[in-house]
Amino acid sequence: MVQTVKLMKNRLAMYGLVWVLAMVAMACSSDDGDDNAGSREVKFEVTGNFTGQLNAVLITASGGGTSESINALPWSKTITYESNVPTTQISIAGAGGDPGETITVKVIVGGKEKSSTPGTATNSGTIAVAAPSYAF
Repeated sequence: MVQTVKLMKNRLAMYGLVWVLAMVAMACSSDDGDDNAGSREVKFEVTGNFTGQLNAVLITASGGGTSESINALPWSKTITYESNVPTTQISIAGAGGDPGETITVKVIVGGKEKSSTPGTATNSGTIAVAAPSYAF
């Protein structure tokens, strides 16, 4: 059982990373021109009542991809991106929760919330949320 959960977690991470990298390649989101234009500090937040195992796939400060386990909610990660990184994104996937449990993924740039994306667990207890990409 434990090995099955690990295998599922690894598959979710791999699929998520491929999806994030594809979204970054096609990113068309842009800054809205507010007073935080030019900020390269991005905070990702995940909140909610999901009780299963969650995994985050995101773009690193240097533009690569990485996967990170989320062991408890709320969770957050702040990254200051290098000047050559044109865009960033995060996606969250999970399994083992109860149907109807929720998460919300927020992207905060320069101290201002840029997006808030909710997700709800399916009847099988899985959940997947991808926040919109953010272009610097």
